[in-house]
Amino acid sequence: MKKSVYKSAMSRVKTSENFKEATYQKLMSEMEKTAQPNSSNQKESFKMEKAKKRTLTGWTVGIAACAVLSVGIFAMNQDTPNTTNVPNTTPESAAVATKPPTSGKAVVNIEGEITEVSTDGKSFKVGDLWVTVTSETGMGIEGPTAAEPSEELLQKEFKVGNIVSGFTTEDVSTGKVNAARIYNNMAPQK
Repeated sequence: MKKSVYKSAMSRVKTSENFKEATYQKLMSEMEKTAQPNSSNQKESFKMEKAKKRTLTGWTVGIAACAVLSVGIFAMNQDTPNTTNVPNTTPESAAVATKPPTSGKAVVNIEGEITEVSTDGKSFKVGDLWVTVTSETGMGIEGPTAAEPSEELLQKEFKVGNIVSGFTTEDVSTGKVNAARIYNNMAPQK
């Protein structure tokens, strides 16, 4: 702001000359402060630069991780032999190719902690379900890759507090079923 513009505006206002000069000096000092870069502005711009660098670093790390995963997946798929186009040359390979794949999951619809055991020891209660073990009930996990049942995971006696898992073909909503297979009957960890 120029001094002449200020003087003409102030001449219209009836004030003392000392007040005019003090106001003019104050106005000029405020204008100088705004003309100079603020230290808080410098701090804010520094924070913004730091935030931009962090964002850029995050994106770079994310893209690098995706690239590594993509290369790993591609490499793993390349290692798998393609047997669909290879003719069978030996009778053993034909037998292996016709075998269905082995499933690693078993169906479980009896699972939980035993809360009550019958006097004969052949029936137990899990939640609201009474489960009866018959002579036809299979014990342990079966299959070509199944491990031998250990005494630790498949105890012979059903006791209150044991953790049991198994399977039945009957409707569990009836409240009483015969077990087709008992996979685990183990004491809880102490």
